[in-house]
Amino acid sequence: MALKDRIGLVVLAGLLTLCGIFGVATWMRDGRQQARYDALLMQAQTIAWERAQTEALAQADAAAKRLAADPALRAAVQGRDREAAGMRLDMEAQAKGMRVDVLDARGALVATTATGLDPAPLGRSGWFAAAAEATGKDTADAAEGADRADALRGLSQIDAMRYAWVAIRGFPGGAVAVGIAVEGRLAPLAASLGGDVALVNMRGHEVAATRAGLLQQHGIVVPVRSRTAFVQRDGDGDLQVVSLPLPNLDGRETAVLVWLRDAADSVRAERRADIALTTGLAFFAVLLAAGLLLWLRHVTEPLGRAVGVLQSLAAGKTDAALDEGEDEAEGEAGDMARGIGAIRAELLNLQTLRDERIRTRRQQERLIRDQLRTLADSLEPGSREEIIAALGEAQGGADAANGTGTATDAGNQLADLASILGRMSGLVTDQQNQLLKLLRDLQAAMETQAMFASLQQELEIARQMQLSILPRLRPDAASVDVRATMIPAKEVGGDFYDYFMVDDEHLAVVVADVSGKGVPAAFFMAISRTLLKSNALFMRTPGATIAALNEQLCADNDQMMFVTVFLGVLHLPSGGFSYVNAGHNPPLRLHGGQVEYFPRGQNMALAVLEGQDFTEGNTVLAPGETLLLYTDGVTEATNREGVLMGEQALRSLLAEAHAAGADLPQAVVRAVHAFENGAAQSDDITVVSLTYRGLN
Repeated sequence: MALKDRIGLVVLAGLLTLCGIFGVATWMRDGRQQARYDALLMQAQTIAWERAQTEALAQADAAAKRLAADPALRAAVQGRDREAAGMRLDMEAQAKGMRVDVLDARGALVATTATGLDPAPLGRSGWFAAAAEATGKDTADAAEGADRADALRGLSQIDAMRYAWVAIRGFPGGAVAVGIAVEGRLAPLAASLGGDVALVNMRGHEVAATRAGLLQQHGIVVPVRSRTAFVQRDGDGDLQVVSLPLPNLDGRETAVLVWLRDAADSVRAERRADIALTTGLAFFAVLLAAGLLLWLRHVTEPLGRAVGVLQSLAAGKTDAALDEGEDEAEGEAGDMARGIGAIRAELLNLQTLRDERIRTRRQQERLIRDQLRTLADSLEPGSREEIIAALGEAQGGADAANGTGTATDAGNQLADLASILGRMSGLVTDQQNQLLKLLRDLQAAMETQAMFASLQQELEIARQMQLSILPRLRPDAASVDVRATMIPAKEVGGDFYDYFMVDDEHLAVVVADVSGKGVPAAFFMAISRTLLKSNALFMRTPGATIAALNEQLCADNDQMMFVTVFLGVLHLPSGGFSYVNAGHNPPLRLHGGQVEYFPRGQNMALAVLEGQDFTEGNTVLAPGETLLLYTDGVTEATNREGVLMGEQALRSLLAEAHAAGADLPQAVVRAVHAFENGAAQSDDITVVSLTYRGLN
């Protein structure tokens, strides 16, 4: 990437960062302003509600006070004269548009202006009892007590869909409650606030509204126990929603006042302001970035021309030069231009010297070539023609070098002539000794063929012996199924496998890979297998067996060979499997359709270093699980293009073969041969599968 592009990217990143910071600050400022605006709306709603409630309660309390002090009403209540009490209440209620309830000292409803068979009282029985207790008990001071006692006043939920402002005053022998329906005062409240209002009960249902079904129409849901203010999208417009929880006489929240007002104009204005601000900021950023990029282009233009000239000079184009007058510039650009001019002058001098050397060398080559032709006339016809043809090719190369004028081609001509001279000096000796050499070669070939046939026979015997020491029969145990195969890369190999019963309940299985191939690896393999089996039968645990085998192999290991081993011991009744991995490939575990590798061991290969402790691993095989042990001849198999088969391909083919119930070792061998696609086998291939079936 060019320098100006890197600087431009840094500048753009800085501008974007500044724009981001400005945007976040603007967003936080808008949030604070919106919070203050919401607080003002909630305050206005609270003031309007409290004013409407104060007016209604004052009116209700005045009526309750008059009724509580009325001797006729008290007499009617004490005499249980419902008709007389009802007439007095009707007069008050009809005059003021209120509902009035009167209760006796026991809390029973004596009279009410409400219609219906069993109207719900205006308040709870506890409220009436409290009002009665606040009034003097003696009938002599009843009027004074009713006037002196404070009234219980506040919002009351009459039933699920009706609310009223209630004032309760007690008198000796009973109490009077005056209520004013809230729904009748919602329209003036909405007019004072501007918009629509609705009353919602604590179940979230609309009880009353300035327009029926107001909240359902706009799809508005408000929380009933907290104050909120938010804007809700409504079709093409926006609604400002403000909610206020309302307490009853006990101070408990009993309803919610919801205020809705059209906020489309304010929201549109805010959006227009945000768009204008964003557009202006983007325009300013683009303008500033464009200016900076133009300035960078102007500043770096001389640098770009200088780099182009240097690249041309480096390619051998000495005609490349800077524009006239650039070396007279001041500052770094002028210094660079003058330096490039000095470099160009030196290159021109070097080119002149090189051309002179090439002309001198061509004259020398022509003289040597003429002398070689004279010497070639003394050779035999076949040799003479060979030398003449070689000289003709050298002459063609010299002519081509003259055409191109390159120093490399001219220099190669001397080397060609020296080669021809060397060939001429050896042709005579070669011709005289050719027959004798052919006879010696024939005799050596016959001896080699005889030795090769003998060696092939001996190697075949060694291969058969090596295969004979591998186990042929499967373990005599119904709880386990073992299958194995080994294919050496040469006649004999360094891989081996074995499985044998340690005792009646333990089966040992081992796979190993000796360093190298051929006869040395086969001998070392035989020694390792014999010592391992004898140690395993005596020591029984994998860790002790491998440690003892390592000490034995390290002794007198003059050839510095080593072997990687994986030894596992399976407890047939329980499926417990203890193992030691001494530098070998980790086995694969197949269960439930999954193919997973054992953890890679941290143990060193055997016969490398004495006195090593080998860490055991332990796991438990479930019935039906299969272990696949293999050597690196599987995963390091290569095709004609030299591509490795790899561990992922092995996992994929095992998943497919295991799902199909195939013989896993044979399936792996077939897959390796298919992957090699005719390429020579590069390493020994050994595969062992162990399937634990459990005890039935």
